[in-house]
Amino acid sequence: MDAKGRTSNRGNIYGYNGTNWHEARLDTSTRTIQTIDYAHHEIHSGSHYFVQGYQDLAINEVLDFTWQMPNTTKWIHWTWKIDTESETLWQVYENVAATNPLANAVTPLNSNRNSGNTSGTTMKFELQADLAAANADTNVGGGLLITSGICGAGKSAGAADRQHETIMDQNILYCLRATASAAGFINFNMDWYEHTDKAS
Repeated sequence: MDAKGRTSNRGNIYGYNGTNWHEARLDTSTRTIQTIDYAHHEIHSGSHYFVQGYQDLAINEVLDFTWQMPNTTKWIHWTWKIDTESETLWQVYENVAATNPLANAVTPLNSNRNSGNTSGTTMKFELQADLAAANADTNVGGGLLITSGICGAGKSAGAADRQHETIMDQNILYCLRATASAAGFINFNMDWYEHTDKAS
């Protein structure tokens, strides 16, 4: 019996997309079911975004990304990676205060280039001469340091990442901060999808 109650001798497997039932596709060589993970599905659906680039940092310079979460139940599922040429302190703060949160705005790109969807978040970046200048623009003192580390020469191999997604708190301002202990380049790659919990 298939998903529609019809008699079948083929043992077909059906999936429901919210509107219609469709037969699950099989790989012709192995007869295994073709599947993708959920994050990959979000790319196809046009709800996955990224910000990627690089910055040349002088010694003691601070690169701040501040990121405002929307005040909705469409939550942000975030992963990221940075690569550094030289020793760099990186920190992620939750619930910070920014004096000018819309300056130097960054426009996230949709991973599905055929989609017209745009991110519900607001992101900016600031390059500051030192930590005092960075704190004057983005005060992390009242925030929660949720993760940190050092990468680069003499420490790790020059890369740090969070491969397991973090589900960001709604209506909260976050800061990803990189402070250069020595001059060098930093590459950054931030990926996320925006998803409303099915229990909401």
